[in-house]
Amino acid sequence: MKRIFLAILLLIFSVVPVVAQEATESGERQIQKVTEQDITERTSPVKGRLEGYLSQKQPGELDWKNFLQIAIRQAVDKGVSANTIVLVLLFPLVAGLIAAGRHLLGFQGFGIFVPAMLAVALVATGIKVGLTLFMVIYLTANVARKITQKLKLQYLPRMALLMWFISLGVLGVLLGAVNVEAVSSLSAASIFPILILMLLTENFIEVQTGKSRHEAANLILQTLIIAVATAFLLRLDVIQRFVLLNPELFLALVAAFDWYVGKYVGLRALEWVKFRKLVK
Repeated sequence: MKRIFLAILLLIFSVVPVVAQEATESGERQIQKVTEQDITERTSPVKGRLEGYLSQKQPGELDWKNFLQIAIRQAVDKGVSANTIVLVLLFPLVAGLIAAGRHLLGFQGFGIFVPAMLAVALVATGIKVGLTLFMVIYLTANVARKITQKLKLQYLPRMALLMWFISLGVLGVLLGAVNVEAVSSLSAASIFPILILMLLTENFIEVQTGKSRHEAANLILQTLIIAVATAFLLRLDVIQRFVLLNPELFLALVAAFDWYVGKYVGLRALEWVKFRKLVK
Protein backbone atom coordinates (compact mmCIF):
# COMPACT_ATOMS: atom_id res chain seq x y z
CA MET A 1 0.00 0.00 0.00
CA LYS A 2 2.88 2.34 0.89
CA ARG A 3 4.51 1.58 -2.45
CA ILE A 4 1.32 2.48 -4.32
CA PHE A 5 1.00 5.69 -2.31
CA LEU A 6 4.62 6.64 -3.01
CA ALA A 7 4.17 5.84 -6.70
CA ILE A 8 1.12 8.13 -6.87
CA LEU A 9 3.03 10.93 -5.16
CA LEU A 10 5.96 10.47 -7.54
CA LEU A 11 3.59 10.59 -10.53
CA ILE A 12 1.93 13.78 -9.26
CA PHE A 13 5.20 15.59 -8.64
CA SER A 14 6.55 14.58 -12.04
CA VAL A 15 3.43 15.48 -14.07
CA VAL A 16 2.26 18.67 -12.37
CA PRO A 17 5.41 20.74 -13.09
CA VAL A 18 5.26 19.74 -16.77
CA VAL A 19 1.58 20.67 -17.04
CA ALA A 20 2.16 23.92 -15.18
CA GLN A 21 5.08 24.80 -17.44
CA GLU A 22 3.03 24.09 -20.57
CA ALA A 23 0.14 26.19 -19.24
CA THR A 24 2.50 29.04 -18.39
CA GLU A 25 4.15 28.96 -21.81
CA SER A 26 0.74 28.86 -23.50
CA GLY A 27 -0.45 31.80 -21.42
CA GLU A 28 2.70 33.78 -22.19
CA ARG A 29 2.29 33.14 -25.92
CA GLN A 30 -1.34 34.26 -25.75
CA ILE A 31 -0.49 37.41 -23.78
CA GLN A 32 2.30 38.21 -26.22
CA LYS A 33 -0.10 37.79 -29.14
CA VAL A 34 -2.64 40.17 -27.62
CA THR A 35 0.01 42.67 -26.50
CA GLU A 36 1.43 42.90 -30.00
CA GLN A 37 -1.96 44.17 -31.15
CA ASP A 38 -2.43 46.62 -28.26
CA ILE A 39 -1.26 50.06 -29.28
CA THR A 40 -2.54 51.54 -26.01
CA GLU A 41 0.12 49.76 -23.94
CA ARG A 42 3.30 51.76 -23.30
CA THR A 43 5.36 48.55 -23.18
CA SER A 44 3.80 47.01 -26.27
CA PRO A 45 6.05 45.73 -29.10
CA VAL A 46 4.06 48.14 -31.25
CA LYS A 47 6.13 50.82 -29.57
CA GLY A 48 9.30 49.52 -31.19
CA ARG A 49 7.60 49.36 -34.59
CA LEU A 50 6.33 52.92 -34.33
CA GLU A 51 9.70 54.21 -33.18
CA GLY A 52 11.25 52.40 -36.13
CA TYR A 53 9.10 54.47 -38.47
CA LEU A 54 10.62 57.67 -37.07
CA SER A 55 14.07 56.61 -38.24
CA GLN A 56 12.78 56.15 -41.80
CA LYS A 57 12.25 59.89 -42.33
CA GLN A 58 14.47 62.79 -41.38
CA PRO A 59 12.49 65.99 -40.75
CA GLY A 60 15.32 68.35 -41.74
CA GLU A 61 15.69 71.91 -40.51
CA LEU A 62 13.01 73.36 -38.23
CA ASP A 63 10.24 75.29 -40.03
CA TRP A 64 6.43 75.52 -40.01
CA LYS A 65 6.04 72.30 -42.04
CA ASN A 66 7.94 69.98 -39.69
CA PHE A 67 7.87 71.51 -36.19
CA LEU A 68 5.62 68.69 -34.91
CA GLN A 69 7.84 66.01 -36.44
CA ILE A 70 10.87 67.41 -34.65
CA ALA A 71 8.96 67.81 -31.37
CA ILE A 72 7.70 64.21 -31.57
CA ARG A 73 11.21 62.86 -32.09
CA GLN A 74 12.54 64.86 -29.15
CA ALA A 75 9.71 63.64 -26.94
CA VAL A 76 10.24 59.99 -27.93
CA ASP A 77 14.00 60.31 -27.33
CA LYS A 78 13.24 61.54 -23.79
CA GLY A 79 10.96 58.61 -22.98
CA VAL A 80 7.49 59.60 -24.17
CA SER A 81 5.69 56.57 -25.61
CA ALA A 82 5.24 56.62 -29.39
CA ASN A 83 1.97 54.72 -28.82
CA THR A 84 0.59 57.57 -26.72
CA ILE A 85 1.54 60.15 -29.34
CA VAL A 86 -0.11 58.16 -32.12
CA LEU A 87 -3.32 57.69 -30.14
CA VAL A 88 -3.50 61.40 -29.28
CA LEU A 89 -3.01 62.29 -32.95
CA LEU A 90 -5.57 59.72 -34.08
CA PHE A 91 -8.27 60.79 -31.65
CA PRO A 92 -9.35 63.82 -33.75
CA LEU A 93 -9.79 61.42 -36.65
CA VAL A 94 -12.04 59.23 -34.49
CA ALA A 95 -14.18 62.25 -33.58
CA GLY A 96 -14.30 63.37 -37.21
CA LEU A 97 -15.36 59.96 -38.49
CA ILE A 98 -18.09 59.72 -35.84
CA ALA A 99 -19.37 63.17 -36.81
CA ALA A 100 -19.32 62.14 -40.47
CA GLY A 101 -21.21 58.96 -39.66
CA ARG A 102 -23.93 61.10 -38.11
CA HIS A 103 -24.14 64.04 -40.54
CA LEU A 104 -23.19 62.41 -43.85
CA LEU A 105 -24.37 58.82 -43.47
CA GLY A 106 -27.23 59.35 -41.04
CA PHE A 107 -26.17 56.94 -38.28
CA GLN A 108 -27.62 57.57 -34.85
CA GLY A 109 -25.35 57.19 -31.84
CA PHE A 110 -24.42 58.33 -28.35
CA GLY A 111 -22.81 61.60 -29.41
CA ILE A 112 -19.02 61.49 -29.84
CA PHE A 113 -17.73 60.44 -26.43
CA VAL A 114 -19.33 56.98 -26.15
CA PRO A 115 -18.48 55.61 -29.63
CA ALA A 116 -15.00 57.19 -29.43
CA MET A 117 -14.24 55.50 -26.10
CA LEU A 118 -15.70 52.25 -27.40
CA ALA A 119 -13.49 52.45 -30.49
CA VAL A 120 -10.37 52.98 -28.34
CA ALA A 121 -11.34 49.98 -26.19
CA LEU A 122 -11.74 47.83 -29.32
CA VAL A 123 -8.33 48.98 -30.55
CA ALA A 124 -6.78 47.98 -27.23
CA THR A 125 -8.36 44.52 -26.97
CA GLY A 126 -8.80 43.62 -30.61
CA ILE A 127 -12.18 43.86 -32.29
CA LYS A 128 -13.20 40.23 -31.73
CA VAL A 129 -12.22 40.16 -28.05
CA GLY A 130 -13.68 43.61 -27.45
CA LEU A 131 -17.05 42.72 -28.95
CA THR A 132 -17.15 39.52 -26.90
CA LEU A 133 -16.49 41.48 -23.72
CA PHE A 134 -19.08 44.06 -24.71
CA MET A 135 -21.75 41.40 -25.22
CA VAL A 136 -20.94 39.80 -21.85
CA ILE A 137 -21.11 43.16 -20.08
CA TYR A 138 -24.27 44.22 -21.93
CA LEU A 139 -26.14 40.97 -21.19
CA THR A 140 -25.00 41.02 -17.55
CA ALA A 141 -26.12 44.63 -17.22
CA ASN A 142 -29.57 43.83 -18.60
CA VAL A 143 -30.05 40.96 -16.16
CA ALA A 144 -28.75 43.11 -13.30
CA ARG A 145 -31.05 45.98 -14.31
CA LYS A 146 -34.12 43.79 -13.96
CA ILE A 147 -32.94 42.60 -10.55
CA THR A 148 -32.10 46.08 -9.23
CA GLN A 149 -35.41 47.53 -10.47
CA LYS A 150 -37.30 45.25 -8.10
CA LEU A 151 -35.23 46.48 -5.14
CA LYS A 152 -36.44 50.10 -5.64
CA LEU A 153 -33.13 51.72 -4.74
CA GLN A 154 -31.98 55.29 -5.29
CA TYR A 155 -30.15 55.96 -8.58
CA LEU A 156 -26.51 56.02 -7.45
CA PRO A 157 -26.73 53.00 -5.09
CA ARG A 158 -28.61 51.16 -7.83
CA MET A 159 -25.86 51.91 -10.36
CA ALA A 160 -23.22 50.86 -7.82
CA LEU A 161 -25.02 47.54 -7.36
CA LEU A 162 -25.28 47.25 -11.14
CA MET A 163 -21.50 47.64 -11.39
CA TRP A 164 -21.16 44.94 -8.72
CA PHE A 165 -23.04 42.50 -10.95
CA ILE A 166 -21.07 43.55 -14.04
CA SER A 167 -17.73 43.17 -12.24
CA LEU A 168 -18.76 39.71 -11.09
CA GLY A 169 -19.75 38.76 -14.64
CA VAL A 170 -16.49 40.05 -16.15
CA LEU A 171 -14.47 38.28 -13.44
CA GLY A 172 -16.27 35.02 -14.22
CA VAL A 173 -15.52 35.38 -17.93
CA LEU A 174 -11.84 36.19 -17.35
CA LEU A 175 -11.42 33.21 -15.03
CA GLY A 176 -13.37 30.85 -17.26
CA ALA A 177 -11.70 31.98 -20.51
CA VAL A 178 -8.44 30.38 -19.39
CA ASN A 179 -9.98 26.94 -19.85
CA VAL A 180 -11.65 27.63 -23.21
CA GLU A 181 -9.16 27.86 -26.06
CA ALA A 182 -11.58 29.65 -28.41
CA VAL A 183 -11.81 32.65 -26.08
CA SER A 184 -8.56 32.26 -24.15
CA SER A 185 -7.34 35.66 -25.42
CA LEU A 186 -9.97 37.27 -23.18
CA SER A 187 -7.86 36.42 -20.13
CA ALA A 188 -4.98 38.51 -21.51
CA ALA A 189 -7.02 41.70 -22.00
CA SER A 190 -5.68 44.68 -20.04
CA ILE A 191 -7.70 46.48 -17.38
CA PHE A 192 -7.86 49.77 -19.32
CA PRO A 193 -10.31 48.70 -22.08
CA ILE A 194 -12.29 46.51 -19.67
CA LEU A 195 -12.93 49.49 -17.41
CA ILE A 196 -14.00 51.59 -20.38
CA LEU A 197 -16.53 48.97 -21.45
CA MET A 198 -17.82 48.62 -17.89
CA LEU A 199 -18.19 52.37 -17.34
CA LEU A 200 -19.98 52.87 -20.66
CA THR A 201 -22.66 50.46 -19.50
CA GLU A 202 -24.51 53.27 -17.75
CA ASN A 203 -25.15 54.98 -21.09
CA PHE A 204 -26.55 51.82 -22.66
CA ILE A 205 -28.78 51.17 -19.65
CA GLU A 206 -30.14 54.72 -19.57
CA VAL A 207 -31.19 54.65 -23.21
CA GLN A 208 -33.26 51.53 -22.56
CA THR A 209 -35.24 53.29 -19.84
CA GLY A 210 -36.01 56.37 -21.95
CA LYS A 211 -36.77 54.77 -25.31
CA SER A 212 -38.64 51.80 -26.69
CA ARG A 213 -36.87 48.47 -26.99
CA HIS A 214 -36.63 48.80 -30.79
CA GLU A 215 -35.23 52.35 -30.65
CA ALA A 216 -32.71 51.43 -27.95
CA ALA A 217 -31.52 48.34 -29.85
CA ASN A 218 -31.21 50.35 -33.06
CA LEU A 219 -29.22 53.09 -31.30
CA ILE A 220 -26.85 50.62 -29.65
CA LEU A 221 -26.35 48.69 -32.90
CA GLN A 222 -25.49 51.82 -34.88
CA THR A 223 -23.10 52.95 -32.14
CA LEU A 224 -21.34 49.58 -32.37
CA ILE A 225 -21.10 49.85 -36.16
CA ILE A 226 -19.47 53.29 -35.90
CA ALA A 227 -17.08 52.12 -33.16
CA VAL A 228 -16.03 48.97 -35.01
CA ALA A 229 -15.47 50.87 -38.28
CA THR A 230 -13.29 53.51 -36.60
CA ALA A 231 -11.41 50.88 -34.57
CA PHE A 232 -10.63 48.98 -37.76
CA LEU A 233 -9.18 52.13 -39.34
CA LEU A 234 -7.14 52.95 -36.24
CA ARG A 235 -5.55 49.51 -36.29
CA LEU A 236 -4.31 49.90 -39.86
CA ASP A 237 -0.53 50.10 -39.93
CA VAL A 238 -0.51 52.45 -42.93
CA ILE A 239 -2.60 55.04 -41.05
CA GLN A 240 -0.44 54.84 -37.90
CA ARG A 241 2.69 55.30 -40.00
CA PHE A 242 1.28 58.26 -41.94
CA VAL A 243 0.11 59.99 -38.76
CA LEU A 244 3.46 59.59 -37.03
CA LEU A 245 5.58 60.72 -39.99
CA ASN A 246 3.28 63.51 -41.25
CA PRO A 247 1.48 64.93 -38.17
CA GLU A 248 1.15 68.48 -39.56
CA LEU A 249 -0.44 67.32 -42.82
CA PHE A 250 -2.65 64.82 -41.00
CA LEU A 251 -4.04 67.37 -38.55
CA ALA A 252 -4.67 69.84 -41.37
CA LEU A 253 -6.58 67.18 -43.35
CA VAL A 254 -8.69 66.24 -40.33
CA ALA A 255 -9.53 69.91 -39.66
CA ALA A 256 -10.54 70.38 -43.31
CA PHE A 257 -12.66 67.24 -43.15
CA ASP A 258 -14.42 68.45 -39.99
CA TRP A 259 -15.08 71.81 -41.66
CA TYR A 260 -16.63 70.09 -44.69
CA VAL A 261 -18.84 67.88 -42.51
CA GLY A 262 -19.96 70.92 -40.51
CA LYS A 263 -20.92 72.82 -43.67
CA TYR A 264 -22.89 69.97 -45.21
CA VAL A 265 -26.67 70.56 -45.03
CA GLY A 266 -28.00 68.10 -47.61
CA LEU A 267 -29.74 64.77 -47.18
CA ARG A 268 -27.81 62.04 -45.41
CA ALA A 269 -27.06 58.74 -47.12
CA LEU A 270 -29.63 56.78 -45.13
CA GLU A 271 -32.21 59.51 -45.78
CA TRP A 272 -31.64 59.18 -49.52
CA VAL A 273 -32.46 55.47 -49.15
CA LYS A 274 -35.43 56.11 -46.89
CA PHE A 275 -36.99 58.87 -49.03
CA ARG A 276 -35.83 57.68 -52.45
CA LYS A 277 -39.40 57.51 -53.77
CA LEU A 278 -40.14 61.08 -52.74
CA VAL A 279 -36.84 62.32 -54.20
CA LYS A 280 -37.74 60.82 -57.57
